[in-house]
Amino acid sequence: MDNSINDQFSKVNSHKQFNMKNNSIFIFLIAVSILFSCKKEETTKSIDPIAVEVLTVGAYSGSSAKASSRFSGVIKAKKTAQLSFQVSGNINNIAVSLGEYVQKGDLVASIDATSYREQYEAKRAQAELAKENYTRINEVYLKGSIAEIRMVEARSNYKQAQAAANAAYENVKKTQLKAPFSGYIGAKLMEVGDVASPGMPVLQLLDTDQMQAVISLSDQEVNNFKEGDSAVVKVEALNKQFSGVLTEVSVQTGEQTPVYEAKITLPNPDRILKAGMSCKAMFPDVKTEQPKKENSEIILPVNLVSITDKGEHFVYLVDPTSNTAKRQLIEVGNLYNEGIAITNGLKAGDQVISSGYHKLTNNTPITLRTK
Repeated sequence: MDNSINDQFSKVNSHKQFNMKNNSIFIFLIAVSILFSCKKEETTKSIDPIAVEVLTVGAYSGSSAKASSRFSGVIKAKKTAQLSFQVSGNINNIAVSLGEYVQKGDLVASIDATSYREQYEAKRAQAELAKENYTRINEVYLKGSIAEIRMVEARSNYKQAQAAANAAYENVKKTQLKAPFSGYIGAKLMEVGDVASPGMPVLQLLDTDQMQAVISLSDQEVNNFKEGDSAVVKVEALNKQFSGVLTEVSVQTGEQTPVYEAKITLPNPDRILKAGMSCKAMFPDVKTEQPKKENSEIILPVNLVSITDKGEHFVYLVDPTSNTAKRQLIEVGNLYNEGIAITNGLKAGDQVISSGYHKLTNNTPITLRTK
């Protein structure tokens, strides 16, 4: 009888242990499932698509793309400086306004100099003490009552203290920012209350006595021009033409555009030319062989074409199957008024991303934005 009861209790306990074991396994499986689902949710978290605009590629007839006998450009100041402090501190004064004309040496901004003045006063006091000590020891040395090494040591300490005081005084002077040349304030990049650091631009200064028309040349055209070539620059906003001289021609293309930059220097005695004005440049004395146009060409705006670190040209296309941006390698040809010719890599009907492409990488999700 007792054995029967014990057997029943043993069966019950075994059943309970089996159930507890199963429950533990079940709970463990649920926990693992939740963990994997969370990780999957993290890894599959969607990236917000970039809103872009597109330009549908079409074939242009040769007659619609005239070779660049006139070059589009923009007016810039010949001399531009980003003014910055050489010491750090809180800006307590901006003494100029946007567009204001300043003379060379005028105070344009300053930072709080309190701490620098205190450092200078402390260094100066140390220098004066070192000077008195050196004078006293030198007098004793001249009488022959002290070793020469003591005098040399005192003199060295005095020179070091004086040099430290001079350096501290230079820091006090550097709390004032002065114009390095005469010109106009083109931009205010910081305001009173901002913390300036050495080299951080505070103001932009433009010398507008001479301006430059900055134009772009293709690789077929760049060797036709040299420094000293005469140019005529027309500014539509002023309805005037200006005579200038080609003063700079780059020897490599830009980092983001497959063209060479050239600069035409223009006199601006009345200061009517302003930075940012668009212009057209012509070279009446330069005879150039116009590039031969194909019967049909694909022309894109120059700014849509980018360059890789290896010097390959590319654009971003719309991949309609995945609604992502696709980086497409291309080959470029002649430069025209309408843009640059694409000789390989594109076909009619391709959708080239024309806005927002600076934010893209290959396979970035995109959404089309209506103009």
